[in-house]
Amino acid sequence: MKKIFILFIAVFLFASTCDKRLFSLQVVNPISLKSILSDLVNECKINIIIKDKEAKNKISQNIEFLNIENVSLDEFLKILFQKANLFYELNENKLIISNYKTKTFRIDFIPNSITGSTNIDSDDDTNSIKTDYNFNFWDNLKNNIIQILKNTDSDYKEPIIDKNSGLITVTANKNQLKEVKSYINDLNNRLHKEVLIDVKIYTVMLSDSHKTGIDWSKFSLSLSSQSVPINAANIIGRNSVFKEAVFNVEGLLNFLAKNGNVNSISNPKIVTLNNQKAIIKVGETINYKYASSVTTDNNGNPATEYNIENKFVGVLLDITPQISDNNEVILSINPRISAFKDPTQLTNSNREMPPDTQENTLISVVRLKDGDTLVLGGLITDDKQLKINGIPILREIPLIKYLFSSKEKITTKKELVFVITPHIIDLNKKNTLIDYGFKKLPSLEELDVR
Repeated sequence: MKKIFILFIAVFLFASTCDKRLFSLQVVNPISLKSILSDLVNECKINIIIKDKEAKNKISQNIEFLNIENVSLDEFLKILFQKANLFYELNENKLIISNYKTKTFRIDFIPNSITGSTNIDSDDDTNSIKTDYNFNFWDNLKNNIIQILKNTDSDYKEPIIDKNSGLITVTANKNQLKEVKSYINDLNNRLHKEVLIDVKIYTVMLSDSHKTGIDWSKFSLSLSSQSVPINAANIIGRNSVFKEAVFNVEGLLNFLAKNGNVNSISNPKIVTLNNQKAIIKVGETINYKYASSVTTDNNGNPATEYNIENKFVGVLLDITPQISDNNEVILSINPRISAFKDPTQLTNSNREMPPDTQENTLISVVRLKDGDTLVLGGLITDDKQLKINGIPILREIPLIKYLFSSKEKITTKKELVFVITPHIIDLNKKNTLIDYGFKKLPSLEELDVR
C-alpha cells in the first residue's frame, strides 16, 4: 500500500475540530483521490456524498505531483478538487462531490432573427451577385456554447436556452462551466455597449461642368496653417476618414456647392446596440397589384384575383457597428439608391406590375476611431421626372387636353454624399449630446449653398 504524506497541524494545542487546523499534503507517486479522502474522513469525521457516477469514477483515478503546505480545510479542499476537476460543497460534516453543476446565465437581448437577400445585377449575367443571409442570434449562441463544451471535453450536455426570458441553462463539468462563463461574460460586455451614429445625407444636383461626378481630388479641409487634401476618388478609403478636430461640415458643404445645387435630405441620429443593424430609409413606397390567380364565378365567368404589393424607391442605408476591444468602431456600410427608369409608369393609376427601377449599391467595411468622420460619395443617379406643360384647366379636359398640353421628360444627374460619425456611448457616464460632438449647425440658406 502506497504511503500518503499528509500532516495535520493543530493551530491550537487542544483543538479538536478540522476547521481550526492547518493541512499539508505531499503527493509524489500516483495515488487515488479516494485514498486521500479516506484519511480525511477518519480524521475529521466527515460524511462523503457522491452525486453522480462520473464523480465516483474520477475519485478512483490517480493524481500526482501535488504539494500543499499549511492551509485551512477550505483551501485544502479547493486545491484538491481543482486538481481533480470536481465540484464540492462542505455543509457541516457533509462533503458533497459532483462532476456536473447546473448554472443559469442571463443575456439581455431582444429575441430576433434576420433573413433576406441582396442582389447586384449587371448586363452580363456572369457578373451578377446574389447574397443570401440568415442570422438567428439564439441559434448561433446555442451552437457556440455547444462548440465550447465540446472543445473543452468531448463529454457534454446540450444547453437549454429560453429565448423569451433570455436565460441559458448549462449543465457541465468544472472546466466546461468556466469556459462558458468566460464566453457569456465577454458576450454581455459587448452586447451592452451602444453606438450613436450621426448620419448626414446630401444630394448634389450636378452642374453641366460636373456631369461625371464630384472631383474629390480638389477637396481639402483647413486646420490652422495646415491643409488636408482628399484623394478618395469616390470610394471609402483611408483618405476619406477625418479626425473630429479636422473635419467640419461647413467646409464640406461649401465644397459641394461648387459642384452643383446642394440639398440635405436626411440627418438622423441613431442609437443601436453593438453588432445590431441600423437602417435608414428616405424615399417613397409605390403600391401596385398583380394577378395572382384566375378563377370562375357561379355563372362560369372568369374572375381574376389580385394581390397588393409595394416597392420602396429612394435611399436605403444599412449600417451595422461593431466595437473592438480597443474601442474602435468597425462599420459595415451598405447604401443603396434606387430611382425610376420611366416616370410615365407612375401616371397609370391601375398599375399591375412594379415600376422599373435602377439601383446603385455599395458594400464596404471600414474601421473608425470613436468620433472619427467618414465621407462617402460617388453614388450617382439619373433623376427622371415628367413635366406637363400647357394651359391650366384646358390641359386637364379629356380628348382636347392633348391640344393644349405637352409632356417633357427631364433628366438630372445627382450624386449622394454620406457623412457618418460613430460615437461610443459609455452608459456609466452621464454625457449630453454636446459631449458626443453635436452642435447647432448653420442652415443651407445661411451657407448660401442652395
